Amino acid sequence: MTNILAIDIGGSKFRTAVATVSDAGVQFAPVAQRLLAPDCTAETLFVMLEESITESAPDGNYERIGITIPGLADPANGIWVYACFSGIRDLPIAKILSEKYGKPVFLGNDVNACALAERRFGICKDTKDFLWITVSNGIGGGLVLGGEIYAGHFGNAGEIGHFCVVEENGFRCGCGNYGCLEAEAAGPGIARRYAALLGKTSPDRFAEQIAAEQIATLARAGDQTAQSVFDTTGRLIGRAASYAVNLLNLEKVVIGGGVSNSFDLLLPSMEASFRERLFRNANPSIVIEKTALGTNAGLAGAVAVAIRHSNSASISP
Repeated sequence: MTNILAIDIGGSKFRTAVATVSDAGVQFAPVAQRLLAPDCTAETLFVMLEESITESAPDGNYERIGITIPGLADPANGIWVYACFSGIRDLPIAKILSEKYGKPVFLGNDVNACALAERRFGICKDTKDFLWITVSNGIGGGLVLGGEIYAGHFGNAGEIGHFCVVEENGFRCGCGNYGCLEAEAAGPGIARRYAALLGKTSPDRFAEQIAAEQIATLARAGDQTAQSVFDTTGRLIGRAASYAVNLLNLEKVVIGGGVSNSFDLLLPSMEASFRERLFRNANPSIVIEKTALGTNAGLAGAVAVAIRHSNSASISP
């Protein structure tokens, strides 16, 4: 058995836990969680990380650290290159943590890490070609081709969140463009669309006050505006997924992230939009499924990163 400290950093929160990996899979000790403000600085993040790690791993009983970050990553050098949400750039997070805790640290993009975890621990153990889509405060994609993560020439493959899915009057994305899937269908986009349909004069301010989870609750209770928002969201995700599948001829699309808790609300329109645009003769048995890793997908991803790179891309004290 191997003990790994898993750190999963997202757009609005991060989680830490010690994971025990065995032939039977992965088990997590109690998880510590902290919320992140939109304007959270690197300095504040490290203070909160120290608190969380002390809570989840007070005895230091782990052999290595795996960490996942949102946005662009440089795993070989342990650098958090860029995140749309926070504006963090060129942060040597692996080196800082390695020097502080005296353990080797392994870094990966969160969505690629989740794809690795789904391949190792989840529903894709026997699937060699699939796309993992995180739908949370942002949207990202992790590509597994031939059983391995496909990183692309610059290491940034899979950015499905920046497919343009709304060409006119789209929401502005953190990347600077308009109408990106991330801006339209991630949690904040869901809130902005709900606000707009209600005729709110300051939809961005309204979006700060209501979460996609709350809108999902309203949809299940029969709120037609909320249902319309999830219909639109599912349709946009399905559209983007069809483009990826038509290009790559995949076996499966896996949906994860916090918004995947509303998979039942997304699936009908997502499936319909996906099938409408799919080149069916070339992709006769493609399926869209919800991740089997649940809320621990990001932590499992951090574990998978640490296992995969344990002999090469670590940052050591």
